[in-house]
Amino acid sequence: MQGFNMGRYVPPEHEGVYSGNQLHKKKPAGFHGTKQTVRFEMPFGIICNHCEGHIAQGVRFNAEKNKVGNYFSTPIFAFRMRHTVCAGWIEIRTDPKNTAYVVTEGAKQKEAEKDKEPNLIKVYDPNAPAIPDDPFAKKEKDVKDKTETKQGAARIMELQGLSERQWADPWEHSRKMRKVFRAERKVLEEKAATTEAIRDRAGLHIELLDEAQEDLIRAKMIEFGPDYDQKILDAQAKPLFSSKSDTNQPPPPSKQKRKLKSELAIEKTKQNLQKELLRNTRLAIDPFLGQQERQRTDFGFKLQKRKAKDISSDNLEEAGDGDDDTKSVEIKATEKEDTIPEAKAVPKILSLGLDLDYSSSDEE
Repeated sequence: MQGFNMGRYVPPEHEGVYSGNQLHKKKPAGFHGTKQTVRFEMPFGIICNHCEGHIAQGVRFNAEKNKVGNYFSTPIFAFRMRHTVCAGWIEIRTDPKNTAYVVTEGAKQKEAEKDKEPNLIKVYDPNAPAIPDDPFAKKEKDVKDKTETKQGAARIMELQGLSERQWADPWEHSRKMRKVFRAERKVLEEKAATTEAIRDRAGLHIELLDEAQEDLIRAKMIEFGPDYDQKILDAQAKPLFSSKSDTNQPPPPSKQKRKLKSELAIEKTKQNLQKELLRNTRLAIDPFLGQQERQRTDFGFKLQKRKAKDISSDNLEEAGDGDDDTKSVEIKATEKEDTIPEAKAVPKILSLGLDLDYSSSDEE
């Protein structure tokens, strides 16, 4: 069995100069004796002169191929075939000059096929101007075109004169443009530095566009909501059962005495301070809430702690003429505060207006 493409190899130095048949000294396919028979496809529609029959484009025939001449170095071939209907001979030749085919014998090309360009596909253009068939309409169109041409020429002259007047002094225009560019260059440099800083901070490797007014308005309309972590912490620090002060409801508005805005503000500040102190006390006592409190972010507010000696002196003055037992208990509590590390000195926080006894539990 013969392999694919065997015996058809053409070396690179002979490629394009000799064909495979010439190189291997073989006759081409369809060559019998002195004639070569090829399969010829009709390039266009023709009409047979013998029977007046129509032969459409694309019909194939077994044709005899012969070389009949040269156009410079290009050979001219003739294809001779027999019409199967009337057995009449038809001959078609190549035309290298016009890159076409010419019917030379036994038939004639259709007139409609002569005007048609080969391999041309016409596409309907709805915007194309319609060609008027009426002679008067054609004349009117010519007059209209001439009028538009005159108007266009006048407009072109006006624009040309304006351009000449504007650029009569090129140096002045150059100076104005340089002046504007100097002012805009500083703004552009600042904007470029800001953009580069944003890219470095965010680690971006893309080109950032300029700030749009619409984006600025949308960004101002965005709200991220309240601090839910703080609300959760406040809810956990809130006592399970409300105190007596919370259960006492204010008197009806008719019996209330009207207060000034400053008095209302002072009263509200006192209530907020009291709630904050109670909350801090509960967070300091409860070990579970204390862990969550340490994880909170620091907003920069600091509470100044009083020294142990000042706290003991204040406690003794408040005791006044009380019993000796309470005095001794307060003195012992202050002495233990000095020995306890700062992380465990809970009574320091509880000494803000709260008289609690922690020494009795230690003595027991």
